Amino acid sequence: MIPALQQPFADAIHPAFTQAFSQATELTRRPMAVPFEAARQQYSLAVRAGLQPNSMLAYRDHFKTLDQLEKATLGPFARQL
Repeated sequence: MIPALQQPFADAIHPAFTQAFSQATELTRRPMAVPFEAARQQYSLAVRAGLQPNSMLAYRDHFKTLDQLEKATLGPFARQL
């Protein structure tokens, strides 16, 4: 148990620590997610250029596969929707 004198300090530190951890996690995740974001962008550009079918089913299959690959590769750092 935290003594009464230290409780305000602990209450003040907890949000700052949580925010710092969240920011560190995001800064770590971003560079690792770049190849997956690039693949999403390339697929969209290929559809616009007519190289891929403009199909909801093809879109679903591509992004489902990409999502599974991202989760297998990055684990807890993968995109969470």
